[in-house]
Amino acid sequence: MIGLTFEQTEIRAAIVTDGGDFVSVAEIPAPTGSYRDWLLAARDLVTGLDAQGDLPPSAVGIGLPAIIQDGLVKVTPLSIFAGATIERDLQSALGLPVHAYDLGSCLAAFEGRRIPVDTGDMIFAMWIGVSCHGGILIDQHLIKGANGGAGNWAHMQLPSPMPHEMDGHPCWCGRNGCLETFLSTTSLEADYERLTGEARTAPEIAHAAANSDIVADSVIQVFEDRLGRATASIINLLDPAAIVLGGSRLELS
Repeated sequence: MIGLTFEQTEIRAAIVTDGGDFVSVAEIPAPTGSYRDWLLAARDLVTGLDAQGDLPPSAVGIGLPAIIQDGLVKVTPLSIFAGATIERDLQSALGLPVHAYDLGSCLAAFEGRRIPVDTGDMIFAMWIGVSCHGGILIDQHLIKGANGGAGNWAHMQLPSPMPHEMDGHPCWCGRNGCLETFLSTTSLEADYERLTGEARTAPEIAHAAANSDIVADSVIQVFEDRLGRATASIINLLDPAAIVLGGSRLELS
């Protein structure tokens, strides 16, 4: 099996065994050109993986920062993918069966193989990166929803906002104050830059906080408080057996 993820900043690919072990991994920066350029870049990346790996690939699973229904990309911060028939197009480019899911569902499905829960219990996954995504798994089955948007926590409003959190958080979706504008790596970096005038990446801020940088630590604490408010809403609504946090380049612990 080949796993492939498209994100705002990179494309990653891996050959994965049935048990979830990685055989071969590679990544490249995100293309700056057209949708076709993304497909060709993915094809070249996967072809290189195939040459390195020990297992012949039989199918491709792709994770996207998007709401996907029946292989159609419906809503995504990667505007170049909006309306794309991603499964059909990638299958043509790669010559292999392709199955596409949002990043939150991918996280839920992967962690559901490792987390011991009782029959009928729910796992809720929160993918936090440049954009944010969610997934719901019950009895090892992904819950997609009527329109493919189940688990879309990132575009709820921040619960119990402080006065200074009420304005100035425009989201790519066209609304203001979505959780993603408070809980993405982009928002963490923006908070730090507003306080210090210095641009740092999320991993750099986390590293500074772990090394007694008071300002970095305060930014992390605010992030954690907002994350607590977000997860409290999910717990009150769904009462999952487990909430899984993950994402690209998160590195906040």
